[in-house]
Parts: sequence; structure tokens; C-alpha cells
Amino acid sequence: MLLVFCVHAAGNAAFVGWGVDFQGASFTSVETTAQRILFWLYRSHHGVFLFFVLSGFLIARMWLPREAAAAAHPAMSYRRFAWRRTLRIYPAFLITFAASLVFAATSGTWAAPDWPRVLGNLLFLNGAPGSHVAAFNIVTWSLFYEMTFYLAFPLVVMTVRNRAAVAIAGFAAPVVAVLLGADALVLCWSLLFAGVAVAHAGDGWPRVPVAVAVIAYLAITTLAAFDVLPPTIAIVAFAAAAATVLSLCVRGSNAVARIFETTPLRALGRISYSFYLVHWMIVVLVARAVEHASAVIATTTIFLGGFALSAIAAAVLWWVAERPYFVYARHPA
Repeated sequence: MLLVFCVHAAGNAAFVGWGVDFQGASFTSVETTAQRILFWLYRSHHGVFLFFVLSGFLIARMWLPREAAAAAHPAMSYRRFAWRRTLRIYPAFLITFAASLVFAATSGTWAAPDWPRVLGNLLFLNGAPGSHVAAFNIVTWSLFYEMTFYLAFPLVVMTVRNRAAVAIAGFAAPVVAVLLGADALVLCWSLLFAGVAVAHAGDGWPRVPVAVAVIAYLAITTLAAFDVLPPTIAIVAFAAAAATVLSLCVRGSNAVARIFETTPLRALGRISYSFYLVHWMIVVLVARAVEHASAVIATTTIFLGGFALSAIAAAVLWWVAERPYFVYARHPA
């Protein structure tokens, strides 16, 4: 989540503080050390990619061991699972969607009553490749991949009993589609199935030393940020590196796992979905408030102020929109 925040904070800071638009820029085209650091942070899109891997892992953990655990724990029906996923995703989304409509109306980026665009966003079609549905809240594109995976993966598992085949085919199919000319964003499904592969492999996932896994992860993400690796190769390589890092976290008793178990990161992880939904709008508003400040003050305010306000708003949103779901999940009617 910190990486996703840095993408939008760095982009806004560069534009407001230095008058540099990172959209379409490259590392060699920026001029100062400060701008290069911001550019590196701006190209930290692997934050949301890492979330895809984690999401695939968590959902697979819910469905892959069903047969073995069926005797002790009755399996959740597909209908109940789909309903719970909807309850998990939509309340916080709908609140921030309403906020994004106000945000769009006041910023001059929406002319009412643009109902096809509204409906498309409500169905997450702004994230569908080739849909051309403009987003109100730009971060919600990822929810299209999340929801299609939530709804399709259990059906695949119930149809195809070979778990390894599910993980391999789910990962390979989007890669093949991109090689045949599909939009590169469909590789997001491969990232989800990289998480499935970790869940399926369990302790059988290759044991890689912590230092090697971290260096590989940083090398791949940095090379991708500098456009050294082609997008398809970069995402496929990232999937392997992220899956290896995830396996370290699952095994525990290592430096990577201990970092993610620290109290601040656990607290941020709890509100991460709400944080994800609110942070872009807050960062933009903070950037507008400091557009006449010096570059250093503008950048500092956008990062520190934007993060603090996003965390506060996310905590409130979590309490209002997410906490009731967890209460319901523990004590369903």
C-alpha cells in the first residue's frame, strides 16, 4: 500500500513542485537527483501487482484445501462465497464512489448525467481491457481483475480437480493472450495465479535465501521502472519474485516475515483496502492546496500530509464500511 501511495504522491509532487509531468517520461529525461528519486517512486506500480499476488494466494487458500478439510469444516457454497466477496468489496467502494462523483463534479472532469460512465464504474468496467470506460476514482481499475477472479476461480476449482493444472493454466493463459496481441493489463490475471501457485505449492515452494529473494525483487522492479525490461517479461519475472517473497512471509522466522509483522505495517494492512480507495483523491487535493509552495515544501506536504490524511480517512472508512463485514463474517445470520 505504501508503494501505491508513493506512485500518486510522487507524480503529483513532481508536477506541482517542479512542473514535470512523469506521464510518458523516462528516467534519463528528468534532470535533478530529487526528480529521479520521485520518478523511481512514481514507477513503483508493483505495489498493486504485489497485492494481486497476495489476493490470489488468500482466495486459493480458501478453496484449494476444501476436500481435505471437508470432514471437519463444511465447505462454503459458491453462492455464499460470492455474496461475501460482494459484501467485502462494495460498501467501502460505494462510499468512495460517491465521494469520487463529488470530486469529479467539482474538478470539472464530469458533466452530469453521464450515466453510462457511472454504470461502467459501478461494475468496475473502467478496469476492463478495451472497455474505454473512464474512471472517476482511478485506482478502482484493479477491482475489475479482483472481482472476475473472485467469481471465476471457485468455479474453475470445482470443475478442474487438478490443482496444479489450474495454477499453471491460469498463469500461462494471460501471458499467451498478450503474446498474441491482447492488452498487457490482462497479465494481472497471471499475477493472481502466481499467488494461487504459492498456495498450491505450500512448503513445496522452492526455498530461496532471504537476501537472494529481496535482491531479485528489487532488481526486477528497478529494471522495469527504468524500461530495461519489456512489459511482458517484467511482469512475468515480477510474478516469480513476488511469489518467492510471499512464500518467505508464509514460512515466517525470517527477516522479511518479521518486517511485515511489525505493528505499524499490520495496522496499515488492516485498513489497506480503505486506504487504497481514498488516497488518490486526498493526494490530489493536498497537491492543489500547495501548488504555489516551493518544491521542497510541496513535496514534503504531499507525502507526509497526504499520507496522514489518507490514513485517518481510511481508518474512519474501515470502521464504517469494512468492520461490519468482519462482524457479519464471524457471526452470520
